[in-house]
Amino acid sequence: MSDGRVRVGIVKTDVEYVPYETLDVAFKSRPEGDSIVVADAALQRSPGTLARKIRMKPELAAPVAVGDGASPIVLFDFFETPQLGGVLALREDGKLYFTRITIRKNEMTGEIRRRPKTFELPALPAVADTRAKSVLLGLNGRLAYVIYTDGTTVRYNLDEPEKAFVAETTSLIRQRGRTVVSATMHNGNATLIVGDSGGGVAGWFAAQIEIAGKTDAEVAALKAKHPDLMQLVEAHEHKAQPSAVTAVATSGLDRQFITADAQGQIYVRHMTSGTLQATFNVPAAAGENAASIAAVAFSPKNDAILALENTGRLTMVNLQNPHPEGTLAQMFLPIHYEGYAAPAHVYQSSAGTTDAEMKIGLWPLIFGTLKATFYAMLFAVPIAIFAAIYTSEFMSPGIRGVVKPTIELMASLPSVVLGFIGALVVAPIVEGNVSAVVLICLGLPLGFVLIGYVWQLLPQRTRTATPNWVKFALMLVSIFAVMGVAWAFQHIFDRIVFGGEFKGWLNGRGSATPGWTLLLSPIALVAISIGFNVYLRPRMALYRTVKGELAMAMLELIRFLAFVLIAVLLAAGLGLLLTASGFDPRGPLVGPYVQRNSLLVGLFMGFAIIPIIYTVSEDALSRVPNALRSASLGLGATRWQMTIGVVLPVATSGIFAACMIGFGRAVGETMIVLMMSGRTPVTDINIFNGLSALSANIATELPEAPVNSTHYRVLFFSAFLLFILTFVVNTAAETIRVRFRKRAANM
Repeated sequence: MSDGRVRVGIVKTDVEYVPYETLDVAFKSRPEGDSIVVADAALQRSPGTLARKIRMKPELAAPVAVGDGASPIVLFDFFETPQLGGVLALREDGKLYFTRITIRKNEMTGEIRRRPKTFELPALPAVADTRAKSVLLGLNGRLAYVIYTDGTTVRYNLDEPEKAFVAETTSLIRQRGRTVVSATMHNGNATLIVGDSGGGVAGWFAAQIEIAGKTDAEVAALKAKHPDLMQLVEAHEHKAQPSAVTAVATSGLDRQFITADAQGQIYVRHMTSGTLQATFNVPAAAGENAASIAAVAFSPKNDAILALENTGRLTMVNLQNPHPEGTLAQMFLPIHYEGYAAPAHVYQSSAGTTDAEMKIGLWPLIFGTLKATFYAMLFAVPIAIFAAIYTSEFMSPGIRGVVKPTIELMASLPSVVLGFIGALVVAPIVEGNVSAVVLICLGLPLGFVLIGYVWQLLPQRTRTATPNWVKFALMLVSIFAVMGVAWAFQHIFDRIVFGGEFKGWLNGRGSATPGWTLLLSPIALVAISIGFNVYLRPRMALYRTVKGELAMAMLELIRFLAFVLIAVLLAAGLGLLLTASGFDPRGPLVGPYVQRNSLLVGLFMGFAIIPIIYTVSEDALSRVPNALRSASLGLGATRWQMTIGVVLPVATSGIFAACMIGFGRAVGETMIVLMMSGRTPVTDINIFNGLSALSANIATELPEAPVNSTHYRVLFFSAFLLFILTFVVNTAAETIRVRFRKRAANM
């Protein structure tokens, strides 16, 4: 208004159904869906005996004074939510005002009260172009933009309007010589759509600046340039139009928007995916050239587009585009989502309102599926294969007849029971004893090897005379002994190695060296052992001079203990070097501990697939012809040498097939992953963090997804991906098994 006031409102539609008998006879003969305008309403032909009568119903709020009214308003923008509203106004005298409106509704009477409070914003900085093109409010009144014709844009931070400040001055035009022709905020008030005189279209939004890993001086320099540590980023550069973009309109239902140009061309675009959905020309009137489009708009249901030419002619085009988000690029490539500093793989299928972007990146789910499978296989494969070797080659038939059916019986445990026990019973226990679990994982292999070397110190007669059931019982006792020692000394381990608590170290406290030492020690021990046995042992005269079984056993025990010490020292040295070079395993490899995580998923899902891998592997080992065993033993090989050198190579194909079958079983597992993973769609390999898998995501979201929606179809597509993955793995496993059977049959 000329006195500096602003009046905002909303136009609603009032629909009434009237009998055809009360209408003009000519209207009854019109086709279904046709409309005519009568007086103050529009009549639409509908099925049945009633016609739709539609009236426009404007609702205007009381005028709001902006400033002292000494100067008229030249540009303004507003937003309104059920609880809050705002008006940004630029006056002719160059002053900028923001009015925050608090909205309260009386639930008893339905009366709505608006309480405005106006703030004069700091003076606009001096810019080369003094012609302001538009002013816009973003993030529901948290940000304000003043956009000039040459593209210069001033961004205000309005988190606290009484302390508002200029947060950034930048340019939205990348190509010299172009000017801003149209600018508007997208649905959700986060993304700024800019169309220029050369036909360029871009999407901009304010994103948080990443300060992780930066020094205090670097952060201070960033704050001097960007006081709120946010900056405008050009997230989406869309395909240009042949002439100046004269009109822009956004959808209120999704992330589609329309751009129209001076040649009458209209482009339907999707902001998040950056794709061009459709293009068409507004047909020119007879004998006239194409007119420039002055305004465009979506229908409320996105099923039509209205275009108003500068000649006053109005054109409506029907539109059928129900799934604009469903592109392969949006599902498999990194996308620059609102508020993100860079493109990322994100899955977030739903939100509370239509303002939010639909994030349907499937890579976090695929990664989570493979991550859970990897940790499950890492836990299950060594246990299952070594158990199969021990059962097939070393265990007495009597004990084997009990152990094998018992392990196979594990497969009958429902995965939902395992998930329930793991999530509600085991997860809280592990959370309070993480160090003990880590020590058990490291200590069990070392403990078994150490006990094996100690066993060799016993006289041959004692080892031979010991019943097999006693050996098996001693093995079980050894397992529980290692677990008990780890549980008892976990706090001492924390204090000595991590200087406090392991979970505190995971959260960033202390040096990175202990973590590197813990991670690199097993790798160093394996490398040293392989290198010694392959290159040094055959050349060492010491092994040729040692006489007696006891002396050799003692030498092997000393060698093992020395290798462990050397591996730890070597890992510590490498850890110091990596730490000094600025590398830290916290972040890429490990990180903060969450209660439901990949470690628990790996343990329990591994427990579920052990029977499958064990059974198939044991069958493959048992089918190796006994003639090969007898020949090997007859040539002087020990039982262990016979197993490693003869039995395993023959049974390799069957063992590999067993692993592939276990892999396929793990990929398709649902309930354990659903109940124990925390459903966190992230793409890190941190074993102490959660994950989200394809199968668990389908089970959770499919019952709530609207039928035939984009979300619904994405879930079916992810199920198809899961089917393809398991089909390929199982087909490969079956092919290898067939080859193994043919090979075994020819022996």
